[in-house]
Amino acid sequence: MDAGKNADRYDFVKLLIDMKNILSSKYILLLSRLILGMVFIAASVEKIALPEIFAVNVQAYQILPLSIVNLVALIIPWIELLCGVFLISGTFVRSSSFLLSALLSLFIIMLISAIMRGLIIDCGCFGASSDSKVGWLRVIEDIGLLLLGVHIISFTQHDSIRLISD
Repeated sequence: MDAGKNADRYDFVKLLIDMKNILSSKYILLLSRLILGMVFIAASVEKIALPEIFAVNVQAYQILPLSIVNLVALIIPWIELLCGVFLISGTFVRSSSFLLSALLSLFIIMLISAIMRGLIIDCGCFGASSDSKVGWLRVIEDIGLLLLGVHIISFTQHDSIRLISD
């Protein structure tokens, strides 16, 4: 009986090692960086172009004082854009992933707060043209993006990435 348990433990440890090797692959990390970077670049463009509409979306959550809503609406999209560009270019990868993961954590909290308070509002995720209501699907999407960010932080060894051929 002990031999069977040891074999099961060995299989489990082998599976963990295989998963670590897969997750630390430079190609999988590149894919995670590209996905997260492109999503945040796409999310930032319309918010940068129309900050007044994004400010209305931010205010609709009823969390921030009115006095700082405009400042947040001006700064957040630029952080999203710069971090997205950095992730795609392989520069400041861990720092950008950390910032985006922190933002995603805040977004998740804000979404859940809006859901729990029964607010029927646009999430503001991709600007005014997306017409995306706050809901559990948005929470799940943000959790998925957060997992990509944590993956990048956990398995990237340096803040700048060398060319893929290295």
